[in-house]
Amino acid sequence: MWRERRAFAYYFQNAASAVGGGLDVDFWRTIVPQVCRSEPAVWDAIISVSALFESPEPISDPDRIQNHRDALGWYSRSVSAVRQQIERGSVDTFVGLISCVLFICIEALQGGVDEAIQLYCQGVHLILALRTQIASGLVPAAKAASLEDTIVPIFIRLGLIGFTFSRPQIGLLLRGIKHRPTQIFISLRAAREEITRLGAEIQFFQHACGEHLLSPDDSRIPQDLLDLQADLSVQLRDWHTAFVNLVESLHTTSLTTEDIGTIALFSAIYEALFIMLEVSASSSEVITDAFLPNFQRIVEQSRISLDASMRSDGTQPPFTFDINPGVALWFTCLRCRDPTIRREALALMLRSSRVQGFYSCMSAVTFGERIMLLEEMNGEVMSTNPDTPHFSTTESLVGYQYSPGSSSSLSPESTGSDAGTPLIHPIPEEARIGHFDVFQPERGLPPDITEEIMAKWNLRPDRTFLGFWRNERDEGSDSWRMVREYIPMDLKY
Repeated sequence: MWRERRAFAYYFQNAASAVGGGLDVDFWRTIVPQVCRSEPAVWDAIISVSALFESPEPISDPDRIQNHRDALGWYSRSVSAVRQQIERGSVDTFVGLISCVLFICIEALQGGVDEAIQLYCQGVHLILALRTQIASGLVPAAKAASLEDTIVPIFIRLGLIGFTFSRPQIGLLLRGIKHRPTQIFISLRAAREEITRLGAEIQFFQHACGEHLLSPDDSRIPQDLLDLQADLSVQLRDWHTAFVNLVESLHTTSLTTEDIGTIALFSAIYEALFIMLEVSASSSEVITDAFLPNFQRIVEQSRISLDASMRSDGTQPPFTFDINPGVALWFTCLRCRDPTIRREALALMLRSSRVQGFYSCMSAVTFGERIMLLEEMNGEVMSTNPDTPHFSTTESLVGYQYSPGSSSSLSPESTGSDAGTPLIHPIPEEARIGHFDVFQPERGLPPDITEEIMAKWNLRPDRTFLGFWRNERDEGSDSWRMVREYIPMDLKY
């Protein structure tokens, strides 16, 4: 029992404010602990989160090993209690939702991405069930307020991080939110909820544009999407105006380190959404070169945000549920082709929380490096050998003597004006990777992959592949066309 009380104290003093971010501290430090007083399953989930937060990975230290064992034992006990309540039909939907949120934390901290995603989808169903109960007057006003003011935004922010799989769920959540024209923000939290909603809407827009651009029949963007782009641009501009006014008013008082970090974070997110909205309707990848100042601001503001959230030992919290610099930095890693800015973004990601939402930051950094090296090596080949403009995605590229040197030397200290090595040649359009997906044939295939494609590209069931589109010039018609290619993700570059 002593270890349980100690774990709860650690949660309250350290984990609660870091897991959900300082803007949601009332929920994590007040509402969740209040629920656990009468719900043993929630108590067990809280102390499991706490133990994993303190010792996210078992190491040789005996105390940390015991923390990890305790966490798994408490989690198992919590899951069993919830299952028993479900079998008896006695589970309260609100309590079930709180448990679900905590279970997502636990699975994410353990690297259980699939399990965390499944729990996320279950949580959305519980939210929809609660909304139905609220509409019937069956839920107390306090719980209804907590649902819409805190829990739904948490799920939208999580969905923003995992948009690839969460798109249907975010659409359901957004239906219950009424958009109000942005004129003034009374708090940073209000600014966050609006930029999160806008982020989801802009990602929906980007996805819709991608479907048209990749269409074999007609790749033109329809007028209704262009009208939506214009409307979203106005909304984003209005958000920025209201945000700047809020920041100016906050500067009249003494800003905390946390406030400074939050302001920088929102500034980085804004720049990423601005670029995304501007380029999504174009099939060109070179178009992003016009936004290098915006990418540079993403890096600068992300560095400020990470400095502000750094703990006393110089590390970041191991896990966060909140939007964080990793979202904007990841976008920069994929879409900015300036070698210095790109490497700065990758290096800053190494400073970020180990787990962000559902995903491992290190996995994202590794993937980002792969994309960067693939583009840069092919770009150099195409630039130095104009007669061979074809994209290399096979083992023939392995061992190629690439001049800028591997970015595997990235470190948190490498950020700054001297980060990375300038490319001798800019990356041409043909060498830039556009829309992509990652898949493992034995776990399911994208809808456009046939048996013929499997055979042509030697897509073995047990390997992980990157499927992507790029632009290729048709010399005969002097026009561009998009081509689909595949590459094993376990190749070493």
